[in-house]
Amino acid sequence: MALTDRTARLLLTALAAAGIAAAAMAPVPAFWGDSATYHAMAWSLAEDGDLEYEARDVFRVRREYASGPQGIFLKRASGGYTLDGEGFPGLRRVPAGEPRIYFAKAFVHPMIAAPLVRLMGSRGLLVTNAIALAMALALAYRELRRAAPPGRALLAATVLLLATVAPVYLVWPTPELVTLALVMGGLSAWRSGHPLAAAILLGIATYTKPYNLFLALPLGIEPLLALRPWWKGLGESVRRGLVMAVTVIGLFAVNAAITGELNYQGGERKTFYGRFPFEMDGDREVTFGNSGIWMTTDHLGPLVEGADEALVTRRTGPARPAGEVAASFRRNLYYFWIGRFGGALAYFFPAVLALAVFVLFGPRPRDGYLALAALVVSFLFYIWMIPDNWYGGGGTLGNRYFLNLLPLAILLIPPGREVVVAVTGAIVSTAFLWPLWVSPIRHSLRPGDHATAQPFRSLPPELTMLNDLAVFTELWRKKQSYGDTEGDAHKNWPADPKAYYLYFTDNGTYGREALGDLEGFWLRGGEPSEIVVRALEPVARVIVRVEGGPAGDDVSMSIAGDAQRFQLTAGQVGQAAFSPGPGFPYYDTFVHVLRMRSRRGPPATAGQERTLGSFVAITLETNRRARP
Repeated sequence: MALTDRTARLLLTALAAAGIAAAAMAPVPAFWGDSATYHAMAWSLAEDGDLEYEARDVFRVRREYASGPQGIFLKRASGGYTLDGEGFPGLRRVPAGEPRIYFAKAFVHPMIAAPLVRLMGSRGLLVTNAIALAMALALAYRELRRAAPPGRALLAATVLLLATVAPVYLVWPTPELVTLALVMGGLSAWRSGHPLAAAILLGIATYTKPYNLFLALPLGIEPLLALRPWWKGLGESVRRGLVMAVTVIGLFAVNAAITGELNYQGGERKTFYGRFPFEMDGDREVTFGNSGIWMTTDHLGPLVEGADEALVTRRTGPARPAGEVAASFRRNLYYFWIGRFGGALAYFFPAVLALAVFVLFGPRPRDGYLALAALVVSFLFYIWMIPDNWYGGGGTLGNRYFLNLLPLAILLIPPGREVVVAVTGAIVSTAFLWPLWVSPIRHSLRPGDHATAQPFRSLPPELTMLNDLAVFTELWRKKQSYGDTEGDAHKNWPADPKAYYLYFTDNGTYGREALGDLEGFWLRGGEPSEIVVRALEPVARVIVRVEGGPAGDDVSMSIAGDAQRFQLTAGQVGQAAFSPGPGFPYYDTFVHVLRMRSRRGPPATAGQERTLGSFVAITLETNRRARP
């Protein structure tokens, strides 16, 4: 018996009600990613009616979370208007010499969530997410229903949105799902013949994340293809663009009126951990100036040597060689799709499958081509403009920016292919994402855990974002120094050219350790391991010394396709030398991936915490570059 439209809508309603009820009862865990900022903003709007950060804001957060708003983004600015003026309408211009601290994120999501936060407390943020996802799902069903019967449309809509990492973001008190709903609403309004409403919704999405501008390409291009004569199409396209521009500019103008600055991510912007302005650190008051880490975004795209030196400040970090930027772009062409930590294949497989089926088999409606254009332009823009953070930062699960692109998949699934895409997509996504769906909070708090196991280990780590991969939120894994990697600038003492950093991307080692006078690491017995070597100078040879553990070992290793293997008794030493090639250039260093496998370890015993395979020490022979 075929599913009726009424039954499909009832099922969608039941699914939405279940999600909202679950969100209303769920605990809001401690902060990760950008969640501290949005949490504090929503509470400030709900109780104070403003976006100014004050002592009561940090007190309010600590009342609920003793650790405070870990990772909060704040900016210091002056100007704008405040509501503490006299008379009607109560506005007062903030003098230029009266700097204030404001929350340094877009205000749309907190403003939407604030009424529910006032009513339900912090759970209101999660309920906002659940409502947004339910609305996006209902709109996705409506769009697929144009070409498919109710059963196929319901199946495809559910899989394309829910058989991805998107449901995990229900427990994130951040704007990802609200933005997804805005984009889905904009695309649906466009296809329903309401282009100005679409322009407004996509304009709001663009304010929250300016890169969403390219999602409006279908809205702007369609009149040029549909209307004759050509000037009528051009006029309609311009009309839609003007409405969207007014929306975006208007929201930034509100930001300027509140904070005195258009750009909520620019100027004096910092992120804070542990110590927060308006608190005391012993006898010393914590201020914006004596705490926090600079996180300013005043410049679009990476800073490049030879072109952007005038823009380099202590806030922005160093400029990068042009060759590095080009090398990152080439790598990101495939990392964006098949990367271990942010690749769309693992985290949004149904959308990738819909894209592949559209391109390879069709049929290909015009709206699908327009969605494809928006996806391709967005993809290329992301990896060119933010080559070392196109997936949203080290604490994220998958590419959280891809959530903005996910509604395009609804337009890409070819009519008549809904069941194939949905069933195949659900099966493959379950193989990847089942642990995240079952324990979303645990994996949000430990966002790298899932990627240390199969099937994620089969995918390449995104070396272009090496310092910000999710697994490195565990600090023992990240940038462990071997040798003098820093030198002493005050004494004009350079770093040791043979020094290097190691990054431990999985659980095949126990991290940095020493054995006697040797610095290295222990392999976990019976496990594969992957270690990223980051050298300060070009590497001529990598020399790997391996000493068999308590039960001896059978160890294989490879770098850049060159492989060697040792059979070792307990305490026996083997040594291998590799010529690793030029490596991947990353912030004026050279990155190589060493893969090893220990096949033996002592038998496990009760209370045993570690299974030692072999001890590994690495020595580099480098070609030191001439320095100016």
